[in-house]
Amino acid sequence: MIGSANPVAGIKVLHKALNVLETIRGSAAGLGLADVSRRIGLPKPTVYRILSTLEARGYLDRREDGRYRLARRLTQEPDQASVEEVLRCVARPVMQALADSCKETVNLGVLDGSEVTVIETIESPHAVRMSSKVGNRRYLHSTALGKVILADLDESEVLRFVRRKSLPRLTPKTIADVDQLLEELRKVRQQGHAMDNQEHEPDGRCLGAGIRGVGGRVVGALSISGPAHRMTRPYVRSLLPHLLEACEAISAELRRRW
Repeated sequence: MIGSANPVAGIKVLHKALNVLETIRGSAAGLGLADVSRRIGLPKPTVYRILSTLEARGYLDRREDGRYRLARRLTQEPDQASVEEVLRCVARPVMQALADSCKETVNLGVLDGSEVTVIETIESPHAVRMSSKVGNRRYLHSTALGKVILADLDESEVLRFVRRKSLPRLTPKTIADVDQLLEELRKVRQQGHAMDNQEHEPDGRCLGAGIRGVGGRVVGALSISGPAHRMTRPYVRSLLPHLLEACEAISAELRRRW
């Protein structure tokens, strides 16, 4: 029955959850399970349940390295949040059509500090696929989404990102040299698209292109990703026109609305 729950126990759980949120809010880099447990003095299983619930409800984002950060909706300025909501709304049906056509995972990403964050995703129906979810944060230099975003920036801005995050080598093919990255970005600008050739994950490839708003600046990026054994060079070439068409459709609708 509704009135049978123990209100005192409920308040205690709420206090614990708020302590977790406040602790994570105080760390710009995010905190892992062990860090949160140690700082607030609660057992790991308890903290894990709270973290999982807050993530599922959209209050926390879990990074690839296992650290948690406040979800973007808690930290965004209202104008920024509304812009991204429009972008997601416009992009979603186009992404669905693209995913239905290519049968691979389609991601929509935006610049978030020194990383790219996935704000919408449609996963491949294949059992073996590149998995993704909204809120995933990824490096700029190792992903097709990130390269597209970096390529729209001035070289001085790119160097600032590099100094802030460095260029960690995630796989043997990751670009970890500044000059090599700058050359890669020149190619992206010239070609109008970017490729992650097993640079972020050793068994995955990803093709990305930019979405442009008013003034022609990149406001987001769209990508198609899949296992390397399916994302062969001929198949990637066949996907490119469809990806570019999708990006242009989203860009045109954004310009119309804005």
